[in-house]
Amino acid sequence: MIQLIYVSSATSDMTEEQLYELLIQAQERNKNQNITGMLLYGNGNFMQMLEGDKQDVDEIYSSIKRDSRNSGNIIIQRKDIDQRYFPEWTMGFKLLSNNDISKNSSYSNFFKKALN
Repeated sequence: MIQLIYVSSATSDMTEEQLYELLIQAQERNKNQNITGMLLYGNGNFMQMLEGDKQDVDEIYSSIKRDSRNSGNIIIQRKDIDQRYFPEWTMGFKLLSNNDISKNSSYSNFFKKALN
C-alpha cells in the first residue's frame, strides 16, 4: 500500500454545494477502489491524502490531475505504508473557514492564497 499527499488549487471558487458533489463522487469512487483518505479545502486550495494499493492510488491521482476543477497539483509525500491512517474513511472532509485558518497556527500559509 501507499500513501499520497498532494495539494492543488481550485480553478474557480467552489460553493459548498459543489464541494459536497465532489465529496460524494470521491467517496463513491474510493469505495469501489478500496481507497481511503481525507480532503481539506480552504480559500480555493485543496490538500488531499489518498491511501490504498499503488495502482488504484495512481489511477485516481491521474484522474484528479486531469480534472478541470483543479490545477497546480504538487505531490507533498508519497510513501509505502503498512496500514491505513484512515481505515474507516472513503473520504473524510473538512471545509476550512477563514476563522479556522487564522485561529490555528498549524495551518500553513498554503490555505491563505491560491497556488496559481
